[in-house]
Amino acid sequence: MAHGITNRDRQQARHMGWHGLTQINKDLNLKDNWLTQWDIQEVQLQTVNGEEVPFKILTGTDDNQFIGKPYAGTYTPVTNKQFLDMIGDAISGVKGAVIESVGSVCNRGRVFVSVSIKGMEKFKVGNRTFNDYLNFGNGHDQTSAVWANASNICTVCNNTFTMNLNEGGDVKIKVKHSKDVALRLENIAEVIDAYAGTQAKFKAEFERLMNEPLKIDNARNLFAGWMIRSDGESRDLGPKTLTKVNRLTDLFQVGKGNEGENRADAFSAVTDYYTHESTRNAGRNVQRQVFSSEFGLGRMAKTDFWNTIRSDKSVDAYMASGKKALALL
Repeated sequence: MAHGITNRDRQQARHMGWHGLTQINKDLNLKDNWLTQWDIQEVQLQTVNGEEVPFKILTGTDDNQFIGKPYAGTYTPVTNKQFLDMIGDAISGVKGAVIESVGSVCNRGRVFVSVSIKGMEKFKVGNRTFNDYLNFGNGHDQTSAVWANASNICTVCNNTFTMNLNEGGDVKIKVKHSKDVALRLENIAEVIDAYAGTQAKFKAEFERLMNEPLKIDNARNLFAGWMIRSDGESRDLGPKTLTKVNRLTDLFQVGKGNEGENRADAFSAVTDYYTHESTRNAGRNVQRQVFSSEFGLGRMAKTDFWNTIRSDKSVDAYMASGKKALALL
């Protein structure tokens, strides 16, 4: 199961997740949610003769079933209560903070909370609307530190947990399960300030792209060069690749919020394509498209083009190679 939601797990949210297993709760909060209905407890392991060994294992307080694997004394678990209290402290001074998603995956091995902040969970630059979330995670099964990040991915499953856990960028903090973990959890509150700074940075960068003119022919050349990744060497454009180039050029002009005038329109065209229609049959298989967009080749393509469109050197190189490739048709 790619979503990682077993019969011991649950995901609650204000909106249905891609997996269709969400328990909808419009009043979701930190005091009453899935993670407050159970917690972890340590069990000392023993030999068959009843002698204690230097290892413990976690079980659920509600069902006494195992969670994760045995661990030594150097590992310090973080309970659900500590985790939720830490999040509460981090967002206590933030107006408009809304709990969007709470859950556990991998047989309760991983737990998470995603938060939106009014005015930041959805923001507009020009005619476009963007989404962003503040995410928190913890691993009871030793596969994850306690972490927090800001991304456009709301955690709703194991895949989104993993994506946010590994997400790079300026806003990211991890705390290992060491002896001083309780004290170090306090540092996660700092991510709130960084979150606001990252949003402001993205807005400023996107506004700069809106002021970078790009003609339709140059946009088509850019898409062609970027699609074949030819690094300046002429290569033939195959029929499938040419179809994608033409579609991107259409989206550059008529995609949502686009006017076919600048680099921001080019980035939005690529984002629209790889979010909604890049997989087989133009994205009609919604689940497959979501996987590609958020976890697979689609996400990689969007990240790569975001880096490309902000670089004059890359834009010029791809426009040149694309123009050569299109001239061979």
